Amino acid sequence: DNQRVRIQTEMEHYPFDNNQQLLDLIPDQGGQPIRAMIATTWRSGSTFLGDILLSHPATFYHYEPLINYQIRQIRDQSPWATKAVKAIDNLFHCDYSDLGNFLDYAQVHLEALSHNERLWSHCYGSNKRYCYNPDFLSQFCSLFPFQSMKTVRLRLNLTRQILQDPSLNVQVLLLIRDPRGTLQSRKHRTWCPGKSDCDQPENLCRDLVSDYHSARELKKLFPDRLRVVRYEDFCQNIRTNAESLLAFFGFKMHPRVSYFIESHTHSDRGGVSSTFRDSKNAPYHWRS
Repeated sequence: DNQRVRIQTEMEHYPFDNNQQLLDLIPDQGGQPIRAMIATTWRSGSTFLGDILLSHPATFYHYEPLINYQIRQIRDQSPWATKAVKAIDNLFHCDYSDLGNFLDYAQVHLEALSHNERLWSHCYGSNKRYCYNPDFLSQFCSLFPFQSMKTVRLRLNLTRQILQDPSLNVQVLLLIRDPRGTLQSRKHRTWCPGKSDCDQPENLCRDLVSDYHSARELKKLFPDRLRVVRYEDFCQNIRTNAESLLAFFGFKMHPRVSYFIESHTHSDRGGVSSTFRDSKNAPYHWRS
């Protein structure tokens, strides 16, 4: 009930399209939410883009839904591929009933849910137990008209099933980055060295090539539902590019989003996972 009030407040004066109303987008009321998915790999700029979407009003953020697979890439020949795609489908439908492994992992690793600010703001004291309860999570998720997701473990060809699902109507962004910048950034993470899917250049480059061919094929099948963006290009003019990207997803350049961009793109603050960055230079730190 508290969150329903928050959503109503966030959505006051929202510029809906074509006589649309808030109830038309809320799953809990039988509506069809607007769904956005960022597909990429580790250390390629997705935390920043994910947080831009999170700054949008009334957005439920599915942060790295395959995080319990740890440092693995899930490709079409992977034994985990079917379960991984099913997990993403379930989350976009706000169905947590079959996500026991994810919730078990989340109880030990807070980052699995803490990036979802609208959920985590309720997860304190005695309330915290609800945040790992599948019934509560399913109901809570179903309140939100906007659903965003970023995944760094699922290769693009496996999103075909997600794009084909008419009940989802999801928009997918493939985010890519110069592999030299990605690998340099990964060197500073304790979880990467020694993991072949993370620290081996040939695996990263093979995945980039695979994603390129998958993108060409999927663009033919879903020309209005898939977009490819290079992180370096995006950062050259964040305001303009963010507005274009939000329009692609069906989101708006709302004052909340504008404030986030203005406050996060002019100076470096925080650690390596911080999204406070001198945005034009951030993609090129690896050069020095």
